[in-house]
Amino acid sequence: MIMRLQGTVLEHGVDWVLVDVAGVGYRVHAPLSLATAQPIGASIIVWTHEAVREDRRELYGFATQEALELFWKLIEVNGVGPRVAQKILAAGLPEEVKRHVMEGDVTFLTRVPGVGKKTAQKIILELKGVLVDEGVVATGDQDLVDVLTGLGYAASEARALAARIPSGLNTIEDKVKAALQTSQ
Repeated sequence: MIMRLQGTVLEHGVDWVLVDVAGVGYRVHAPLSLATAQPIGASIIVWTHEAVREDRRELYGFATQEALELFWKLIEVNGVGPRVAQKILAAGLPEEVKRHVMEGDVTFLTRVPGVGKKTAQKIILELKGVLVDEGVVATGDQDLVDVLTGLGYAASEARALAARIPSGLNTIEDKVKAALQTSQ
């Protein structure tokens, strides 16, 4: 499987980029933000998922490995194909998408073209626990999770609260206050 490409941008369109790697051009389905982020001739690194079908092979590209790993989780949900999963990831940063899923935000997901209410509910149902169980919190927020569990929250609740606090808070006190405010 082709998981990463490093090369030069030869061309790009609305939802694809052509990457030259050692003389071979790879057409990669990519969100607009990635496809047009680099000018033609620029160096680029694209994390990819290769979808092999009976009649074709397609590459789906992402700017980060984290986005690719979330993409893999999304396509495991029955009814979510690679194009829809990529559109979901184009709706926000991976952390934002994870936060919306963990919060059960059906509205966020249904704004994505191709995602109806039932599919959004299925994504939330199947991924919410997976994302919390794997500790979607940043490693620096483990102290916050420890404090919240000390205050009586279950570990999964503490991780979910830690994932929801706004970025930019530096002290553990500020993080605890923000987490407690979110829980109310």
